[in-house]
Amino acid sequence: MRRAVRVLQALADADGGVGVSELGRGLGIGKASVFRLLRTLAELGLVQQDSETRLYRLGPGLIPLGQAASEAIDLRSAARPAMERLTSGTGMPTYLNVPGSRDVVCLEHVRSLSQIDLYGQAGHTMPYHACPSGLVLLAFGPSDRLERALSLGLSRYGRNTIVSRRALRAALADVRSHGYAFGTDDLEDGVTSVAAPICDHHGDVVGALGLAGFSHMFESRRESLIAAVEQAAAEVSTGHRRPAATRLARVAG
Repeated sequence: MRRAVRVLQALADADGGVGVSELGRGLGIGKASVFRLLRTLAELGLVQQDSETRLYRLGPGLIPLGQAASEAIDLRSAARPAMERLTSGTGMPTYLNVPGSRDVVCLEHVRSLSQIDLYGQAGHTMPYHACPSGLVLLAFGPSDRLERALSLGLSRYGRNTIVSRRALRAALADVRSHGYAFGTDDLEDGVTSVAAPICDHHGDVVGALGLAGFSHMFESRRESLIAAVEQAAAEVSTGHRRPAATRLARVAG
């Protein structure tokens, strides 16, 4: 893996195409090894070879990867100010969560002043069915995401973890109806969290903004905390609110 990345970096630094021998000399890797790496990268569309010069350069398969990385960075940058305000106003940690292939992935995290840290740092993962952010991403996401989550099984983590398909589908319908997800004792006993969807300029849900705290912290201000999360998520969402609202309404319907 490290060698493959070095090959890609070398091609990115080159002004034009690069040959196998030149790559090998520059990287200190044998010609045969470089050729095998290039062949694999070419099969993935990450590099391509000029049919006339036989030189290699970066391939079109890198374009969607770069776009995805750029969008993740943009989302993170857009979310941070709203997350800091939300944490400052509530005294609870906030989380920016995005869909992963198997689990929900925490892209950004803002600690509370009291250093409450319930769900870990950025990079931490959570099962879709066992947290409000996961329910949001399932409710407003593509059907294959839900099918993937179901295929992995609905394991129990807390007293109120959703462990049946019927209950999960009912919960997702509720999320679509209300526009947010709320859960207590689902991922961890004694912890409550709420999450709202984040939309891009097309109105598609690309992430979820979550707020978590010990359950007693929600007892007297549940509604105000839900409203605060919804407002923060709306601030993060890019583009006009009208297309986002239209998309959510279309999914809910």
